[in-house]
Amino acid sequence: LARDNDAVVGVMMGSWPMHLITDMWMAIQDDDIAAWRVFMERAFCIRTFDSLEETEQYKKVIHMETRDLFMYRNKGPLNQYIEFQGHIIRTLFRSYNNGIGLNMRKQPVKDMCSVLNAIFGNEQH
Repeated sequence: LARDNDAVVGVMMGSWPMHLITDMWMAIQDDDIAAWRVFMERAFCIRTFDSLEETEQYKKVIHMETRDLFMYRNKGPLNQYIEFQGHIIRTLFRSYNNGIGLNMRKQPVKDMCSVLNAIFGNEQH
């Protein structure tokens, strides 16, 4: 989307994607939201915003509903799309939550592997 429109992708803090990401991956460490934002922005090449007023510094702002983002079709070559999606998946799973840190609601996160451990046990062979 950003490459297709020569744009910066921004995500609102407190939005459902931020809640989802911190619930499963990339927990906020040491209650340091500023460090977390830098980490998130660098990892995904995005900007995070606290309010819509912050977007006024940009010449053109495209607001998209979640439904439209899911339906968006990349205009680039398929191999670039696959490479980028692979980057996103690798980035998320390098930072899966292991029970340390807080989510966006400032609640302790759970270990993402806890479901697997509950089903299969936490023995490692």
